[in-house]
Amino acid sequence: MAMDSVLLEDEKREAEKVREEQRRINEQFLSDVRATFNTPHGKRIFTFLLDQGGVNASLFSREHDMCRNVAVHDFVIENVLAPVISADEEIYLSIIRERAEKLRKEEGERK
Repeated sequence: MAMDSVLLEDEKREAEKVREEQRRINEQFLSDVRATFNTPHGKRIFTFLLDQGGVNASLFSREHDMCRNVAVHDFVIENVLAPVISADEEIYLSIIRERAEKLRKEEGERK
């Protein structure tokens, strides 16, 4: 019985070490995201990635393209956009605001 409790304690310590290391890696990643995407060039890269992933585009097109569009869109949302939003949602919101302002300006110039 004593041996079981020693093994259990060792497993608990090891699990805590793993959780702590994962927490450290996540915090470092979030810090890197904030530092990168809060810069003008970081925002341009981020916007490019979102555009390439079709985040703001229609998913509906020719039938054979639709599955690809949805797959790429979902991948970008889950693996690019979600981590950035979890780091700092203001980054994404500022990009959306800038895009909306640009569209309004272009619309005004056409009139």
